[in-house]
Order: sequence, then structure tokens, then C-alpha cells
Amino acid sequence: MKHKYTYIVIEDVELQRENLIELLNTRLGLALIDSFENAEDAYNFLANEDNPRPDLIFLDIEMPGASGFNLLDAARRFCLSAKVIITTAFAEYAIKGYEYNISGYLLKPIEHEKLNLAIDKAIGSLQHSEIEGPAPVKGHILIKEKGKWVKVNYDEILYCEGANVDVKVVTVNSSYLTRDRVKNMVELLPTEAFMRIHDSFIINLDYVKSFAGNYTFVELTHQAGAELHRLRIGPKYRDAFRERMKERWEE
Repeated sequence: MKHKYTYIVIEDVELQRENLIELLNTRLGLALIDSFENAEDAYNFLANEDNPRPDLIFLDIEMPGASGFNLLDAARRFCLSAKVIITTAFAEYAIKGYEYNISGYLLKPIEHEKLNLAIDKAIGSLQHSEIEGPAPVKGHILIKEKGKWVKVNYDEILYCEGANVDVKVVTVNSSYLTRDRVKNMVELLPTEAFMRIHDSFIINLDYVKSFAGNYTFVELTHQAGAELHRLRIGPKYRDAFRERMKERWEE
């Protein structure tokens, strides 16, 4: 189990943001990564793969510019395992909030006891995931191949390989060739499970069997046996890839 769970706070009112962080600082086992006064800044932070992934997100809804829900729609794929606790002055967003599978809905002014209950629930869910192991990432992308759109689930994708203006998407049962570029495909796939390891390759980290030197080996296990894919790791991606796999395999 983790000794500390990390969090970020998104709240446009400075005093309320500071008060919430002060409450959270009284609780052992939590560590603040950063705080943001608007959804755009929070999105830019979460979209940057070099930044740490928060375990908990404390999120206001009504903010200048994009709302908290807009942020969840745009950035959820960057932090799929994070537990979201909404902090708002408006009760009417509760039903919509729980459609996003949030861990808590707290009305301002925030009561310390209710805050702790929401945190307990969120951490309990995180600890359960640690025991059970990471679940396959859920969701899908739409790929256009030969004039028709095909729905491909994230957890079925092994890797994507770019070649000029095409990208081959290799899945558990098939492969698809679509007119696109690797840099665009990176934007469509959740960073929690996918990583670019080469100018030509995006890999599903859930399927990595081993890696050595400049190569990573992706093993697909199925009823008929196992198929091994050998993919090259680009020099500029090597250190980041090794660090990601070290973190995953040590969990």
C-alpha cells in the first residue's frame, strides 16, 4: 500500500482554495502536488506526461472559462485511476456529478467530517485497486478504415505503428490501417495505459512482457498460445519508458 496519496486542487476562489488545502494538510497520508485556479491550467498540467499523476482530484464545478465537468471530459484519459471529489456551492450538479463516477460531492462551506468521509471512500477504492491490480483501461476510439468507421476498445489495442501518413493499429484479434499520424493517435489514447516509445510506435503498457536494451517485447496471451511482438524503443523515449515500467511493476 502507498504511504502517501497525492492530490491536486482546482478552485477559482483563492481563499476557498487555501482553506481546502489547509484542511487537507491536517490529514496524514496526503501530499499536495499542485493547485490551480482554472480548468485550463489543470488540463495543461494533466496533459503533460512528465508531471506526476494525482491519486485524488478536488474539483470545483463553476469556474471562469471551462467548468469542472469540461475538465473531466477533456482530461479524464490522462488520469483514469484518480478519484474525483467535487467541491461546489451548488447542489443541483450532484446527479450529473455521479454520472462521472465521482467519489464524493461536497457542498461549500466544506465540513471537515464530510471531507474526511469522502477521502476515506476514495482511498478505500484506491487500495482495493492496488490489491486487485490495475484493471484494463476502459473506453474506445473510432478508426476509419476503407471508408468505414470501426470501434476499437482501448484494452484490445496492443500497439500502433506509424508508416508515412498511415497508422497500423494492432489489436488482440485483428489489425487496422487508418490514414493518420502517430502524433495524432497519441492524443486519442489515454496516457495511463499508452505511451509513445519510438517516433513510429505507441504501446499499450498493459501488454508489455519484458524489455531489454533497445527493444520491448509485447506478449499477447490467448487460447491458442502466445504471440510475441518485438518493438524498438527510441533513444529519446528510453529513460521515460523504463521509469514508467519500473513504477508499474513495483506497484
